[in-house]
Amino acid sequence: MKQNDEQEEAEDTNKVKRFICLEISGNATDNKSYLLRKRRDICYNEERIIKKQHQDGYSTPSPCSPTLHSLPIDNPFVVEEDEDGIIIIDDVDELCFNDEDPENDLKIGEINISQLFRKYQNESAKIAKTDGLFVESNVHEILALSSIFLLIPGSYSKTMVNIFGSPLLDEVYQQFKPVQQTALDSECESNFRKVIKQATKESRRSAIKSLLAELANDQMLDENMDYVILENLKTLPTEKIKNEPSEITFITNYLDRIMREIFHDPDKHIIEWPNTGLDESKARKSQGRSKQPDFVVSIVHQLQKSGFIFVGEVSPPLEKNNVYKNCNDLIRVGVFMKDCLDSAIDLGADIKVLGFQCVDYTLDFYMMDLIQGTYDPYRAIFSPGFDVLLGVREIFRKSFNTFYAKVCNPSPPSAKASFKRDTLGTPKFQQLVSKTRDCHRNCPFWYGRF
Repeated sequence: MKQNDEQEEAEDTNKVKRFICLEISGNATDNKSYLLRKRRDICYNEERIIKKQHQDGYSTPSPCSPTLHSLPIDNPFVVEEDEDGIIIIDDVDELCFNDEDPENDLKIGEINISQLFRKYQNESAKIAKTDGLFVESNVHEILALSSIFLLIPGSYSKTMVNIFGSPLLDEVYQQFKPVQQTALDSECESNFRKVIKQATKESRRSAIKSLLAELANDQMLDENMDYVILENLKTLPTEKIKNEPSEITFITNYLDRIMREIFHDPDKHIIEWPNTGLDESKARKSQGRSKQPDFVVSIVHQLQKSGFIFVGEVSPPLEKNNVYKNCNDLIRVGVFMKDCLDSAIDLGADIKVLGFQCVDYTLDFYMMDLIQGTYDPYRAIFSPGFDVLLGVREIFRKSFNTFYAKVCNPSPPSAKASFKRDTLGTPKFQQLVSKTRDCHRNCPFWYGRF
């Protein structure tokens, strides 16, 4: 809980972003079988989470798992403890992306966006073959080799601008960003601000009592983040503690309380902070240290987890200036989201997969979709403040309802299945997710600029 209104307004500036992931209708051709990770059937009933579960299915965060040594051999983000050298993506000798039927391409007016994206993919592969792709400077290009088109206005790479031009990139973004249909009720917002001020000026206990009284008399509060406010009134310090929290403390005391109140339902979908890799991710790795999403939301069916529709990565305040780690996390979020979306399409579920990246106290949300033969995860910016969480929750509920219906009543793969593309799976790309050092290279994002 922030001490003054200025800090509250700063909190309200958090943005909701989406990947615009453009998966081109043209296939990537490659004579080396290891370059692309091939999809395989997924067994959602396999128990992969090691940590002990509470009775309601909620998994409390923990800094490590005592049984990491027994992780499955096909954990996609297990790597050897090799910290020597810097990983540069340059092992893509035969990778290229060819045009196919233009009828399946994404177009805006007379401009063939898919064709331009394939050109961008091939240019990214060319850079990889000549100079190599670096994590800090080439996040967009690394993701493009897995057919992921990352659009964040104001953070385009130079290669993207050279091929598309920034006005066209902005136009593509505007074309596909989600339109928010819900907003925080003004009266509810006024009540929330009132109890927050009461907590800072009077006492935490009196503010909690006031909010509980409001909850008993106003049913509208239930759909307007009431329990999120209540939970944070109970647990967050009135004044910011000078010592920055570790990652596990940050997750446990701050982030977890927000995400759990919004996205956790013990009978339908549970949030977890796991220590194992996703079944949806396919690359085989040798045993070693596990690199997996910090956060997932699992669908519950037949008393078992049956797939994921939300993933996330976290960097605590102590890591806010670690540009390499934060860029690397963004790459992982994109790949995890793509794997989850592909698996949902195989089940016949036409959904939008959600992701987030938390760096310091800034929380960015992403959404990925597959449209007109292209992977179009688009970045969306909702209204500031509580409206951000309401917009994400709205998308989450729609995706859950669609996904759950397909889990309960299996059907053939979605019509989008023919448009899926493989994820880059070269040895260096697989190793990439294990490295967390900052090499101080130029970066198009805001990481390290606080």
